[in-house]
Amino acid sequence: MMRKASVSSLILSFFNLIFTNTRCVWNFQAILPIRASLLYHTLMCFTVLFHHKKQTATDCIPLAECNDDSYSSPCSDSICPPSPRSHSSSSEIYYLHQNSEVITHYHPTQITVDGIYQSKADLIHHLMLYAIDNGFQYTTRTSKKTELHVVCKGEECKWAVRAVKLRGVQMFQIRRFDSSHTCSVDYRQGKHRQATYRTVAELISHKYLDASRKPYVPNEIRDDMRLMHGISMSYKKAWKAQKLAMQKQFGSDAESYQILPSMAYMLKNANPGSFVDVTTDDNDVFRYFFMSLAPWRDAWNFCRPILIVDGSFMKAYYKGTLLTACAQDANNHIVPLAFGICDTESKASWVWFFSKVAESLTFREDMYIISDRHEGILGAAKQIFPHAGHGYCVEHLRRNMVSKFRGNVTDLGWKFKAAYNASTIKEYEEYMALMDSQDVRIRPWLEKIGPHRWAKCMSGPRRYDVMTSNCAESMNNVSVCAREYSVSKLIDFLRERMQKWFVERKEKAEKTQTILTKKREKHLVALQSQAAKLKVKPTSYFEFEVVDRHCRSFVVDLQARTCTCGAFQLNHFVCVHAVAAIGLRPRESCYDYISKYYTRQFWLSTWSGVMHPVCDRDSWVVPPHIASIRCKPPSCTKRPPGRPRKSRIPSVGEHRGTKRQRCSRCHIVGHNKKTCRNPIPTITH
Repeated sequence: MMRKASVSSLILSFFNLIFTNTRCVWNFQAILPIRASLLYHTLMCFTVLFHHKKQTATDCIPLAECNDDSYSSPCSDSICPPSPRSHSSSSEIYYLHQNSEVITHYHPTQITVDGIYQSKADLIHHLMLYAIDNGFQYTTRTSKKTELHVVCKGEECKWAVRAVKLRGVQMFQIRRFDSSHTCSVDYRQGKHRQATYRTVAELISHKYLDASRKPYVPNEIRDDMRLMHGISMSYKKAWKAQKLAMQKQFGSDAESYQILPSMAYMLKNANPGSFVDVTTDDNDVFRYFFMSLAPWRDAWNFCRPILIVDGSFMKAYYKGTLLTACAQDANNHIVPLAFGICDTESKASWVWFFSKVAESLTFREDMYIISDRHEGILGAAKQIFPHAGHGYCVEHLRRNMVSKFRGNVTDLGWKFKAAYNASTIKEYEEYMALMDSQDVRIRPWLEKIGPHRWAKCMSGPRRYDVMTSNCAESMNNVSVCAREYSVSKLIDFLRERMQKWFVERKEKAEKTQTILTKKREKHLVALQSQAAKLKVKPTSYFEFEVVDRHCRSFVVDLQARTCTCGAFQLNHFVCVHAVAAIGLRPRESCYDYISKYYTRQFWLSTWSGVMHPVCDRDSWVVPPHIASIRCKPPSCTKRPPGRPRKSRIPSVGEHRGTKRQRCSRCHIVGHNKKTCRNPIPTITH
């Protein structure tokens, strides 16, 4: 019925064209100017109708209509008879089966006849990849909405591809392909006309799958294109290809801000109990983003109550600052707690970040904060956590001190380290006197900062043995490459990397068979070997006098868990004197006097949470009221002059070079004992 209706409509159109011509009504001469193609097409339809009455309309589907002088063979299963070559202007109707496959993955070395592409742009893109990979160039002979014909750039070369548009859709099908090349090699050298920055971006897009690696820079793109494809390209083209490839993989910078509300919803939906928040101003411009997933919040309860915070610059188009809050597990590994994204590191930003941390994490009365000396952090911590202790990172303080008081950097560094690690005030004063002998200006400067913010003996037991903010600095180093990408990719990278850590460290904790973690158990074994050399004199059941080899006497109180050396109560871990005293009590164990935050049980509980990934963006199911939230990118600040730095400038006194290896077998610098081939002289007595 469909075929009869189609033929009937063609006949009616034919006669309507004749009899509706007002200037030549009922004039037989009006038939002559009508195009022969219309007459031929009508006759062909009659042929199809009467010669194939029994053929159903579902066998084949008419898809394409084209004009071709050189190629006229239809598909093998077609019900349409081939048109004679003598009719060069005749129309051909191609019929293809419904199971015809559309090419979506382009093979750079393969082109097939009858291959179907989603659009003309996809076909051109595949031809460009094919030309680049096979080392030749082509020119376009015909490019219309319904046809594409390309030939090799070489004169009289037979290589050619011709494709036509399929009827009713935007798809294109290859109808002719001559694969033989007869051109000169001169057309295959130098710059490649098909190597546009869009095509190069498609070739290098896989280089940006891992956001933890160093970005694939334009000069590397130029080198690889020359080595792999023999193509010379300018730096500008390589730069444009890099930006387009990054945009395809991670999305544009502006778009990444718009999807933040939907991403926050998906993160909370995939990980129930998570705290994720996006804040905008009255004009729907982005201000803050906060993320603390449920496994991170649970891990905080099994870590020492020490909150380590730091900020680092974001290097994408819209800049910004990444704020980090983390802790340390029983084995001194980094435990992520929260991440925040803001415009700049200011007091207002830190007040917002600390307020979100207070909402997401369990309040702990003995909490202690460690950070650098940023004024915004100190003021915000006092405002949000008024009862928490706050200390400075001693490594930042050491760098500032060495930079301010230049001199013998090595001597000043170890003296300051001994002073801040001192467990007693007496020991602290001894090393401070050594620094006074070197420069009298150092003590007033340190006392102005406040010894209670950096000296262990002045900070009290709430600081445990954490003296630096290195774990937050290490977290910044982990995201150093990801901070150059869009904000959505940075967030996804942080989630993915933390997900990996939770799996790996949980497996490591499960394999541990000792009561304490590996590092703490190793430290306890070393203390026991040293304690065997000490002399112990009990004064009561819980109190002991311990004398070392230098005849120094220390008093240990096991009931109060204190020692006059200070280390027992400050580190919440037994000191060598306490180990010696416990050795006189057979029913007592050293593990009973060690904080639970160093045990394997708490270590395993820290990483027992499960982080669930977020599905691909195309599969997100977001409620309309969430998807409709607008989040515009922040105002872009003016780019500073010069090339942006990739690495941090080392401070004065900071180690800049690499330390040369010294062999422990022959004691010669330049190799280790595994690769040592030097003979060892025999010692004769």
